Amino acid sequence: MTAAPGRPNPYHVLGLPVDADQQTVVEHGEDGIKTGSDEERDLYDWAMRELIGHPHTRLRHALTEPPRTDYRDARWRRFARPYRTAPVDLGAPGLVPDDFDVAEIVRQVVRELLRPLPDGAHAVLEDPSPAADDPEPELEVHDVLFG
Repeated sequence: MTAAPGRPNPYHVLGLPVDADQQTVVEHGEDGIKTGSDEERDLYDWAMRELIGHPHTRLRHALTEPPRTDYRDARWRRFARPYRTAPVDLGAPGLVPDDFDVAEIVRQVVRELLRPLPDGAHAVLEDPSPAADDPEPELEVHDVLFG
């Protein structure tokens, strides 16, 4: 099989250096075939076959590959490919009662209700009207924004 016009170098497709052994070529090719789209699978299959096929074909690709090429972008794409689907199933149902520990929620609410009131709170609760001689406090930005 010869390289089709417009196809990248197989080493570039697989993200491998030219001194990669045949086993590494096959592993990278099969990984791409398993996780890629239909078009990507065809490209990975082609690249793998180009490098494990006839030695002269592999040599031709090795000679046309720039020296000391580092395929960080290709490594990142291989890493990201299995995770490109949405991590959350947006079609899944929302929360259901079984998602909550009701006993713990009741414990927390009761604990809060049983906590003693601070000093002076009883007097304010019994007579919530402000004293006549107390000036009305100034309105602060915090009061407007957060009530």
